[in-house]
Amino acid sequence: MIESARRLQRSGWISKAVIYLGFAGTGVGMALPGSVLPALLVRWSLADSRAGFLLFLGWMGTSVGALLVRPSRELSLVLGSLLIALGALGMAFGSRWSCFGAMAVFGVGLGMTMTAISLLQAGRHADHRGAELNRLNLVWALGACVSPSLAEHSLRVASVRMIFSVFGLFFTVLCLWTLVFERDKASEGAEVLKKAAQDKAVRARAGWTLALWPLSLVVVIFLPTGIEASMGGWIAAYVQRTQLTIASTVTAGSCFWIGLMLSRTLSSFVLQLRRSERIVLCQSLGTVVLGTIWLISTKAGPGILPGIFLVGFGLGPVYPLLLAIALQYSDKTEIFFVAGLGSAFLPWITGIVSSSTSSLRTGLVVPCAASVLMLILGLRLAWRKGPEDAKTMRQETENI
Repeated sequence: MIESARRLQRSGWISKAVIYLGFAGTGVGMALPGSVLPALLVRWSLADSRAGFLLFLGWMGTSVGALLVRPSRELSLVLGSLLIALGALGMAFGSRWSCFGAMAVFGVGLGMTMTAISLLQAGRHADHRGAELNRLNLVWALGACVSPSLAEHSLRVASVRMIFSVFGLFFTVLCLWTLVFERDKASEGAEVLKKAAQDKAVRARAGWTLALWPLSLVVVIFLPTGIEASMGGWIAAYVQRTQLTIASTVTAGSCFWIGLMLSRTLSSFVLQLRRSERIVLCQSLGTVVLGTIWLISTKAGPGILPGIFLVGFGLGPVYPLLLAIALQYSDKTEIFFVAGLGSAFLPWITGIVSSSTSSLRTGLVVPCAASVLMLILGLRLAWRKGPEDAKTMRQETENI
């Protein structure tokens, strides 16, 4: 009996380790296209506008993938991992035309997998859900941080085809593991299906109710994910065009993701008092604007690195804080989809501007302008009294 319990506990730890490793893999996958973008541009002779459309399809896919997650999180994880593997193999062996379809499949798989793992672990650790999701986000950020270095070292000894092939193999293994070893808990299966049916009925009655949120909030929540995707997707190509070394190109990508990870880690300690959220949001918005202006105004290669670090460091807390404001109005999922659209459109627009002006520096004006707009709207929202603030004020007035 004791031995059986030990085996069960050991298998639980193995399962958790595999799930965490898979979630770190999605972090690598989100940063991978931007990390190898210079090589892809050469391989398929892509103009910046077409490369931007490639990124658009991938990140639009992640938004769509999040909506495709089923009540069975394990089944969604199987399907998501399978789509990532198929998309990666399509990127590895595809042509300059088929790569667009492969990238879309790749993105849908990433969206399904990230959402499925988040919901799966949140359900399995309901008693300390917040701590579990924080650990997952840290693991994801670590994966994104190591992606540029992994890509650089891999390109030294192999090709882009090999990188995507290995990545596809990794998620094939995760797909098989989930299919064989992960199981829906019998005690929660009926409850999950019942809740899913109720949620579906509520959504059918409510429809897409974006009117629940202020228009400025709907617009601004579109921006941080878009700036993040634009910088993460284009910075390697931008630094390479300053004729720096490969090491500097990789360092620039790492600076962005490390800044993002550090700021999210620090903000988790700073944001213990709710009163500090507005101050952190305002400081972060200002840091993003400073970083983007620094980045596009600096022509000297080494000066780019502090700029991209500031952008990442400033962006870290912005989306979670804006999402916290949005959830005061409603917890419906439409706001998540709108946020995901930003990560699809802004990199695409950046590529279009870059191609039409023959200058990626000019293309990066797009995320710079987005950061200024985000600052203006964000400052307005930070000091706006939301539903919870109004409720608190009423309670304080009644107490007086």
